[in-house]
Amino acid sequence: MIDYKKLGVKAFYKGRFDEAMNYFSLAYNKKEDKRLLFFIMLCSLAKNRYDEAMMLFEIFKVKEDVGMSAEDLDEILATLESKFEEKDELESQNAISYHDFMQAVAKEGSFKSVFEDIMFSTRVMISSRDDFLQFLENLIKNDFIEMGLNYIESVASIFAGDERLNALIGEINKRRKSEDLH
Repeated sequence: MIDYKKLGVKAFYKGRFDEAMNYFSLAYNKKEDKRLLFFIMLCSLAKNRYDEAMMLFEIFKVKEDVGMSAEDLDEILATLESKFEEKDELESQNAISYHDFMQAVAKEGSFKSVFEDIMFSTRVMISSRDDFLQFLENLIKNDFIEMGLNYIESVASIFAGDERLNALIGEINKRRKSEDLH
């Protein structure tokens, strides 16, 4: 007898999420199990938020191995459903993820032109500290000095002592002094 769940797990680990979803769906058709619904939803999440999906997958596997309660499973499913609602909310707010924004930059070839195209109509949603610092660096590098400074002021207490933030502040000061000389 074919173990579709096992085949789905293997496909998931290989990053073949559509294939994994198909296997989990076949397994669910044989036996309706909330765990399989979790795997199906996780495959959808993994297409857009790979790291987060992999982390949830690993947590789920550990809990499954030690004997997960129905409440644990419901809690994980609720978390996963909220991720999809969050994504739908972002799409309805004219927002794009930082990853999608940077893909547009790579395609266009210019941070400045892509940012200028979206800056008044679309928000860039940044979820990691490193991405935020990279975004600030690109703002400053592309002469959005005041905007970069506003962002820095809004996060100063959170990022206090961060060397990269201090370097960005130094870059802003250097650029301002350079502008004052001209």
